Amino acid sequence: MIRLFIAEITPPFAEGLVFPLNPDQARYLAAVMRLGEGDEISVFNGRDGEWRGRLQTVTKKHVHVELVAQTRAQPVADPAPKLLIALVKRARLETIIEKATELGAGEIQLLITRRTNADHTNVGRLQLIAQEAAEQTERLDVPQVIAPVKLEAYLKTAAETLIYGDEESTHETGERTIPPMLEALHRVGEGAVSILIGPEGGFDEVERQTLGTLPNTMAVNLGPRILRADTAAISALTLYQAAKGDWR
Repeated sequence: MIRLFIAEITPPFAEGLVFPLNPDQARYLAAVMRLGEGDEISVFNGRDGEWRGRLQTVTKKHVHVELVAQTRAQPVADPAPKLLIALVKRARLETIIEKATELGAGEIQLLITRRTNADHTNVGRLQLIAQEAAEQTERLDVPQVIAPVKLEAYLKTAAETLIYGDEESTHETGERTIPPMLEALHRVGEGAVSILIGPEGGFDEVERQTLGTLPNTMAVNLGPRILRADTAAISALTLYQAAKGDWR
């Protein structure tokens, strides 16, 4: 059954509620999927669980949905990891957003570091990618993608435990001077955790020194190989879910 995330409707979901879909969703159902009046879809809004909805007044541009029954209640969510990701090339960044959503990231903060090659991106497109990934993977919420800020500015207000991959941790010798990711996660308490992934080329020396002196940061080793940003983000989130997240 087709699933759609409904962001624009303010009233809480309840049986009998009727609302219009946005133009893109209406066009998708009517023109692409060829659904008609009486056909059913699943809808969710990130707050009120998942509902079965019946289509009404279907035209090429306008579709209304009537909520029939709740099929899944909104769970009490465990603290989800927040992903902090430096801007990288568009295709890789889009992959990171998609896979981070699939792997349960609760929020995605874009960052500008000293070695970041771009200082802006299409946040709206990235948010849509997150939404589509949530629809496809049966998540009942969609992580917010937050516009880029400078790493230094973010660190000034960050209160959560912040785990970052240290790409300078002796890859050449294979010697571990800092704990591997999985070991570090077992040391972390039950509070909020952010996973920080740097840019192509890694953090510069000033950023590494700053990260190393903050009381709430923890450097981790992601293995003997230097990973691209998308691989590092996927690996780190996978390890988080295995150690502390909803895979347990």
